[in-house]
Amino acid sequence: MRWSIVGALVEACRAVCNCNSEFPEELKILTVRKAKALAKREDPLFLFSLTTLSDEAAEALSEHKDFLLLRGLTMISDEAAKALAEHKGGLDLNGLTTITDEAAKALGQHEGILDLSGLTTITDEAAKALA
Repeated sequence: MRWSIVGALVEACRAVCNCNSEFPEELKILTVRKAKALAKREDPLFLFSLTTLSDEAAEALSEHKDFLLLRGLTMISDEAAKALAEHKGGLDLNGLTTITDEAAKALGQHEGILDLSGLTTITDEAAKALA
C-alpha cells in the first residue's frame, strides 16, 4: 500500500528537478566515490539504469536524504539491503523481482516510502517482514 503513490511522486520529482538530464541512461555501475558524491545532493536521485550496486556503494547512498530511485536493480545483496534500509528518504527498488528473507527483514525496517512492486517471487517469511 505504501508504494502505491510512488509513480505520481516520481513524475512530480522529475518535473521539479529535471534529474534525468543529470544522470544519463549510460550509468550502469556506480563507484563508491561517485555514490558518496551523489549522496550529498539535496534532490531525488534517479538512477534507473544502474544495474549493479556494491554493498559499499549502497552504504554510501544510504546517507542521501531525498528520494532514491534504483529501478534498474534486479537483485540486491543482504548487506546492500541492510545499508539501504537506513536511508531516510523514499526508496524505489521496483526492479527487484525476488528478495531474500534477510533482505526483506532489513528493508521492512525502512521508515520511508518503499517501492518493491516488481517482486514476483517472495516467501511467506519475507512477506511478513515487509508487511
